[in-house]
Amino acid sequence: MTPTVQLSAIDKRFGAVQALQGVDLDVEHGRIHALVGENGAGKTTLMRVLYGSIRPDGGTLRLDGQERRFRSSAEAIAAGVGMVSQHYSVIPELTCLENLVLGAEPGAVIHVAGATERAKELAERMGFEFDWRAEAATLTPAGAQKLEILKLLWRNSRIMILDEPTAMLSPSDADALYESLRRLADEGATVIVVTHRIPEVILYCDHVTVLRGGVRVADTSVPETDPTALAELIVGHPVGTDPMGKPLQGGKPLLVVRDLVVRGERGDEALKGVSLDVAEGEVLGIAGVDGSGQRELFQALFGLRSIERGSVRLGDADLEGWSTSRRLGAGLAIVPEDRHDEAVIESWSLEDNALLGHQRRPRFRRGAWVVRGEQHAFALAVADRFSTKHGGLRHPMSSLSGGNQQRFVAARALAEDPRVLLAFQPARGLDIAGAQRVYEAIRAECTKGGCALVVSFDLDELLQFCDRVVAMYHGTLTDPPRGHELDRRLIGRLMVGAKA
Repeated sequence: MTPTVQLSAIDKRFGAVQALQGVDLDVEHGRIHALVGENGAGKTTLMRVLYGSIRPDGGTLRLDGQERRFRSSAEAIAAGVGMVSQHYSVIPELTCLENLVLGAEPGAVIHVAGATERAKELAERMGFEFDWRAEAATLTPAGAQKLEILKLLWRNSRIMILDEPTAMLSPSDADALYESLRRLADEGATVIVVTHRIPEVILYCDHVTVLRGGVRVADTSVPETDPTALAELIVGHPVGTDPMGKPLQGGKPLLVVRDLVVRGERGDEALKGVSLDVAEGEVLGIAGVDGSGQRELFQALFGLRSIERGSVRLGDADLEGWSTSRRLGAGLAIVPEDRHDEAVIESWSLEDNALLGHQRRPRFRRGAWVVRGEQHAFALAVADRFSTKHGGLRHPMSSLSGGNQQRFVAARALAEDPRVLLAFQPARGLDIAGAQRVYEAIRAECTKGGCALVVSFDLDELLQFCDRVVAMYHGTLTDPPRGHELDRRLIGRLMVGAKA
């Protein structure tokens, strides 16, 4: 049988970087095909070639055996190719129906009743439910992902590309999403999933292709591989099974939060009496779907959001009324959620970005002046810690890839032996080896007597690298029963409000 998608000998260069080199990819009809690889392996570039948003330097593209040359994404969409990027394109201020039809309107005038009827039919076909008149801002991350899939169906896509589709979902929502994708594949759709989550590949996909350094290094049926072999193909060397070592035991509480009530942007209670203890030497993970209160918790702990009721203690000190700069001086450090808005100034150099959060430390100051020699040495150490790839410390932060910016930000937070590290998705955008290095460094800092509070939307990441994991749901925090601190199934249920 002729594959639905055939990419043959695809080449693509960006300046001095050879992003793709002679890559072949065959995807069969009615399959869920996984595309995996480290950051910079070429996965997204290859999919953008298929989607028509990048024109290759060489190679051919065939759909159902017929050669195609897409000059734009519009041409690919017209040919039945659809793509959902990792960052949703849902516009919160528009209704769910308006988001669904945006960019694919049936004409100059939209017949709302007819569009709503078709939207309902597509949703029922997938087992989804929507209030089509409600603003998209009301959607959960799982709801937004479902809407993105319906947008592909609205456009009659028969070849569907999904980039990290479960990045923001709970385990139960991820299971439901793959059930939907399986239903589409069984109905004849061809589904390509770009993902870093190896367990999902093993559980849900039919075939997997591995890219490394812009070259295809493996292409196999999923039943013919296993998680360890797949991980080793991705990174190119054996992967350790116990990278973190043994955590410290019996440390006294270092960060103590009691009955914290905090209001969100809309005046609602984003935190509803949250309490937690993080002990010396401990790495505590917070699991939860996006929007459960994690953001407001970190902002309150760091002094960026007012606390209505409750208390926060760092060791023997009550932090009530403390400014963010005073908290930094007391040993708090943060890897923010959004590196672009909260962690870096992209037009500034790496040297200047390295000092953000550290600029008041005596070693970097001589009165009103910055000690340039100390600043350069510090920036060099930050860049070297996780092997940030850069063209020079005086180059702007914008010259770095997203993954390298993340490495730099994580290293900067760990640079001055923090007592308490608040890490919001510290390995976001990093590959297997990069994530492991960051978490090893977090563990190493905690062994010095500090502690870490980590938020991640990847539950498996938390279970692998944290001492225990608590679940956050609608502003409340739930501890699993003793002995179940790393119980994936139980924590997954707590993330969506089920009882322990």
